[in-house]
Amino acid sequence: MLALRLHELGGPEVLRCEEVESPPPPKPHQVQLRVRAAGLNFADTMFIRGKYFVKPKLPDIPGMEVAGEVLEVGSAVSSLKVGDRVMALGSAAFAEGVNVVEQAVYPLPPGLDFERAVALPVQGLTAHHLLFLMGRLQAKERVLVHAAAGGVGALAVQLAKAAGAVVVASASSAKHDFVRGLGADYVIDSRGDLVAQVKSACGEVDVVLEMIGGTEAYKRNFACLRSFGRMIVFGAASGDTRGTFEPIGLMGKNLTIAGYYLTPLIAQRELCAPPLAEMAALAERGALKLELGGVYALAEAKPAFEALEGRGTVGKIVLRL
Repeated sequence: MLALRLHELGGPEVLRCEEVESPPPPKPHQVQLRVRAAGLNFADTMFIRGKYFVKPKLPDIPGMEVAGEVLEVGSAVSSLKVGDRVMALGSAAFAEGVNVVEQAVYPLPPGLDFERAVALPVQGLTAHHLLFLMGRLQAKERVLVHAAAGGVGALAVQLAKAAGAVVVASASSAKHDFVRGLGADYVIDSRGDLVAQVKSACGEVDVVLEMIGGTEAYKRNFACLRSFGRMIVFGAASGDTRGTFEPIGLMGKNLTIAGYYLTPLIAQRELCAPPLAEMAALAERGALKLELGGVYALAEAKPAFEALEGRGTVGKIVLRL
């Protein structure tokens, strides 16, 4: 089968589209999928450089979310059958075939195509969990969404609006029209003075979805929070993974800071199945826009990675197989 592999760590230049052995027969609790689309995430760009939580075992195949059809089921699988259209979370996703555990495979409604569906397993779940599981967002509360034109951000803007929240969306000026089209109440410039812009727009916010990283970003985000505000950290796109803050500084406004990482939650199907079903149904009827920022063949993965790293994309970047 065709797969995207890396034999050494580095940037997009280390990726090779090559023939590899097909996956072995699935184990009892696994299903084997014919991959039709795979989602590209910022985490994949970090993975190939050896900077992600999970390190490559060279040679390795990156990728963590797919959409496709069930080819074969393990002996203990009961919820799926050959031919089912599904989306799934796993590893080694940038290949024509992959084995995935049954609990990480979810059905696709008939009106949702593979390329749009692949926006949901990682970025959709992340957006939903950030807002509601971790951020406890309520109607009429205010939420600040950074990188609002990206895969997670674009979905977070729409999900927050659907829940009745007020959305302050941060993006580069070239992407402001796109973000307004998603329904954001206020759009601010990601290169401007964050605190001044938020205060001018709506005063303060209740929830911040933080993925910039570093001490200065944390300080600016804290300054935007109102009493009992919550900041949810889910990345460090700037590359500054450390950052410091004074815990006692949270006391003045009774603030909360929390971290979010999807991977350990995949095993808890009760936390993943309901939001995925909800978002798939919304997308099927057009109430949730799954915006595609680019669809690339597997052999074109290098420019896809370069486009994502260059921060010039909007919506979801997809590899078509």
